[in-house]
Amino acid sequence: MVHGRHILAILIAACLAGIATEGTAAEPHGRAYLFRGLIGLIDWGMDELAGRINRTGVAANIDSHIMWRSVADQAISDYRRDPKPITAIGHSIGGDAAVEFAEHLAAAHVPVSLLITYDPNRFAHSVPANVHRYINLYQSSNVLGGGDLAPVRGFHGNYASFNLKNRPEVIHVNLDKFARIQEILASKIRSAGATDVGGEPLRLVVPPNVPIELWDSGVAISAHSGDTLQTIATTYHVPLWALTQLNKVSESAALTEGQRVVIPHFVGQQLPSSPAENPVANDAPTER
Repeated sequence: MVHGRHILAILIAACLAGIATEGTAAEPHGRAYLFRGLIGLIDWGMDELAGRINRTGVAANIDSHIMWRSVADQAISDYRRDPKPITAIGHSIGGDAAVEFAEHLAAAHVPVSLLITYDPNRFAHSVPANVHRYINLYQSSNVLGGGDLAPVRGFHGNYASFNLKNRPEVIHVNLDKFARIQEILASKIRSAGATDVGGEPLRLVVPPNVPIELWDSGVAISAHSGDTLQTIATTYHVPLWALTQLNKVSESAALTEGQRVVIPHFVGQQLPSSPAENPVANDAPTER
């Protein structure tokens, strides 16, 4: 026969176990620091993105662009106390602030797993070498933004820049508000700690009327005799328009055995063929 005190003890133990489990589930997988643009009230897309990030299990903090230094100091302190992948993201001048945030962390020898800029300004700083993955969405036609940021010398991370100048539905003030882009970025932020060889820099002008895909970098593969960009697009499940831009080759031109071809690539993506058979070796480090 179970006594009342035994039942009470069991209930207390169950409650404590539930609290412990809840605390474990709430433990963030990383930290994301978001910076609004000049007029914070119209940057509500950044608040939406912060909400999506939080729902993935990453702790998202959002501030004005003018607060980047104090936010960076706090990020350094948090990382030294409890190292977790760091993401920095900003829109417009907030993108400039996100880059300066990353620079400040570089000076403190703290890595930034992922840096994302939404149409930063043309005078924004270069991408620092402590960044493992960088993604830029911008419009070269924009007066307010238009920043096509280059990495500093010594950068070995994944680099991807997407020019949306041919997308009339996108303007500077609404670039942060597209739900599908937010979902893609939130997913990347959730996996910000993933590592990969820092492949070929990726620079693409996205055509009109195609899905916007945000690859992490390019990777070089070796073509087989008789391949064309069309067959490679089919084999690797990448759009033909991206291959023609990256390789400056006609889509129907026959490629030679071993010819180097760059394809867009996601971090952690497994290529259809064995890495020993197809991708071209490069000098990028495998550890970050």
